[in-house]
Amino acid sequence: MMRLSQLMLPDIEQAFSADPTSVGELFEDLHAEDVADIVERAPAELAPNLLASLEPGRAADVLECIEPHRQVDLVQRLGVSRAVKIIDEMASDDRADFVAELPHDFAEALLAAMDPVEEADVRSLVRWPEDTVGSVMSTDSLTVPVEMSVGEVIERVRTVGQEAETVYYVYVVAGSDKLVGVVSLRDLILCNPREAVASIMAEDVKSIGPEADQEEAATLIQHYDLIALPVVDDAYRLLGLVTIDDVVDVIEEEATEDMHLMAAVQPLDDSYFGTGFWTFVTKRAPWLIALFVGGQFTANAMTWYDDVTRHTAALILFLPLVISSGGNSGSQSAAIIIRALAVGEVDLSHAAKVLFREIAVGLVLGILLAIIGLIRVFLGADDLNLALTLGVTLIAVVTLGTVLGAMLPILLERLGLDPAVSSTPFIASLVDLLGIVTYFSLARLLLM
Repeated sequence: MMRLSQLMLPDIEQAFSADPTSVGELFEDLHAEDVADIVERAPAELAPNLLASLEPGRAADVLECIEPHRQVDLVQRLGVSRAVKIIDEMASDDRADFVAELPHDFAEALLAAMDPVEEADVRSLVRWPEDTVGSVMSTDSLTVPVEMSVGEVIERVRTVGQEAETVYYVYVVAGSDKLVGVVSLRDLILCNPREAVASIMAEDVKSIGPEADQEEAATLIQHYDLIALPVVDDAYRLLGLVTIDDVVDVIEEEATEDMHLMAAVQPLDDSYFGTGFWTFVTKRAPWLIALFVGGQFTANAMTWYDDVTRHTAALILFLPLVISSGGNSGSQSAAIIIRALAVGEVDLSHAAKVLFREIAVGLVLGILLAIIGLIRVFLGADDLNLALTLGVTLIAVVTLGTVLGAMLPILLERLGLDPAVSSTPFIASLVDLLGIVTYFSLARLLLM
């Protein structure tokens, strides 16, 4: 299906050539995502002018929908004087993230052109390390003094709510912005306007520190079914909010990172087409080299059992079954446990329970595959010892793969590392080696 941008772009280019001021009218009824698509597909010299033809607030919405690497190029083409009007209209957290991606000299020039209050806000946010709560929080929270009445709070929401990140929660503060409570917009509307806000606010406010990992904020918002989570310092002063839209981005980012790690790829920092060719090579090569080197141990293990393979050549026929069964069972367990750790279904206190459960699962799965393996051996050759070797090996290897796949992510979590680093290719390679050793050791015992 032809995209809207493909249909409209020729007319927009023609309209811009005739009258640049008329282009904004063509965008009025379009969604910001559609306008962003048109801007991205426009020629490089036209794109910044299309963005500049919009009202600053509208242009900010469109800019946030554009791929990060294109955003930087667009803003640099706009120049400081035009770009600062658009950047000022962005949400505080999005603005800080964007400025952090700009080249240092251009970012400093842009900050210098900002309103001093906005500049200080950006600098206060960009100082937080990547992946922390502080790096994703917004400072546009809606706060009211604890002394206000419900009616006064509602009036404040009407007055300044347009600038807030969310109006569904109003945060009640005392003294120097110390967080003492929260009240929902629903409760405000339903209560008597003369009632004191202190009497209806919830005092047990779930909060988080700016140094905490962003995944922890996502977990809290999900667990307590929140729309926003306040961020406070050691003195419980309100610094900002992490909202549900921020959490969606965090979850997507963390899930993408885990998926890449589980596939033995260093996480990408940009989209697929936004990532350069050599970046792909450098992100994928280290793990492939490590796995290749590890595979040499598997190849060497084969040479340890030359006497066994010469004595019973039929063993080689069933080797792929052994290797694939162990590796696949390990990969299954690793995927299940990594996901369970990520969403909080399993933690370090469950290690023993997980171990015994996976041993039992591994034994049952191994027995099922062993039965199939026995049937396969007897269909090809009437060799009881070969069948027994294959059957026992399958039970041992599948159980071993299942246990390793489950326990290695937990061990990494205990060491403070990302469990996804125990990627399925790594576990499969490890189980391959152990499978070969187990298979041929049993063969040496039973067949020679």
